[in-house]
Amino acid sequence: MRIGICDWGIGGLGFYKLLRAARPDVDVVYLGDQGFTPYGRVSTPVLTDRIRWVLQGFKDRGADRIVVACNAASTVLDQAIVPGLNTCGVIRPALAKIALDQRPVAVIGGRRTILSGSYRRPLQAMGIQVSQRVAQPLSGLIEAGKADDPSTHDLVRSILRPLRRSPRLVLACTHYIVLEPVVLEFMPDVEIIDPATEVWAKMAEELPAPSSRIGSSQFYTTGAADEMSRQSHAAFDVAAKVERWS
Repeated sequence: MRIGICDWGIGGLGFYKLLRAARPDVDVVYLGDQGFTPYGRVSTPVLTDRIRWVLQGFKDRGADRIVVACNAASTVLDQAIVPGLNTCGVIRPALAKIALDQRPVAVIGGRRTILSGSYRRPLQAMGIQVSQRVAQPLSGLIEAGKADDPSTHDLVRSILRPLRRSPRLVLACTHYIVLEPVVLEFMPDVEIIDPATEVWAKMAEELPAPSSRIGSSQFYTTGAADEMSRQSHAAFDVAAKVERWS
């Protein structure tokens, strides 16, 4: 079995760590598409074409189950279809988790994710009160290795301040789990909903029984391999030997 994981950058490594800790027997191919424009900054047709190209690349490398570990990219998955692939984004599993009760929920994410209403519209249709905040700079700061900078922590608190009374908070960008400690320091009673965790919970039920083999991990980027290796270690403590995806 070979599972593909893609994100624009290193945020999908949170899901990679969950998968690898539980299933050391599966082969994993990870792509950070850092050589392309950040997914939240391109038009929907351009993003759809790009994700379809990425998915085809996974298929060509023998992966048949793909996790698109990016909220922005997950908004176009219904259009970016490659036959023969089992593809899952991060939004629908998170929505299923949120829908288990009717308590209000707050969502922080990139501009595309928030403005698309991918969380707000279905949750409001269920009668759930939703508050949202664009937290666009945070993913870039994490990619730059600044997750522990005091200025980043100040920014997190500024973004969260209007949401502080919410009992639940969705981290609608896979990078943000790195900032969980500062979030909980500011909102100690909040229930954090991490979409990557919900994707893994869903996938864990679907995978065949584990074997005794040790699976391989391959890491690729369309950007600078050395830089992604450095970022992977700094942000997620993943020792990744990164190659160029072509």
